Amino acid sequence: MKFNEKLDILLGRRNIKRVEFADKVGITYRAFAYYMSDTRKPRKGVLERIASELKVTPEFLLDDKQELELSQEEKFIKSMSDSGKSTTEAEKFLSQSRGLFAGNSLSDEDKQHLMKCLTEIYEDSRRNKK
Repeated sequence: MKFNEKLDILLGRRNIKRVEFADKVGITYRAFAYYMSDTRKPRKGVLERIASELKVTPEFLLDDKQELELSQEEKFIKSMSDSGKSTTEAEKFLSQSRGLFAGNSLSDEDKQHLMKCLTEIYEDSRRNKK
């Protein structure tokens, strides 16, 4: 998994906006945008601040062979992205789905089952289109 993909997922997990994160680690948004577009890699000091803020090691961020373990929701969003669909479609769907359970609590196990089911439905629909 690439550096910019790891950054994107880790920021999403913490619900941190890119502009806020750039400010927090002491860089311009433009510099951070270069990192996110995989145009540039940060210098050592900036990389260390980014890693520290995200509670990972700089080596982990730079090693493309090391993967983040993705949640079912993240796998679904990634599959939408990989298929050429807009991730905003997936995010919108998941956001609306969360609303279905407002006021009720689902166990973590039920949430995992729901996401697995949705992922399987999506994958089946992709296979049927081919």
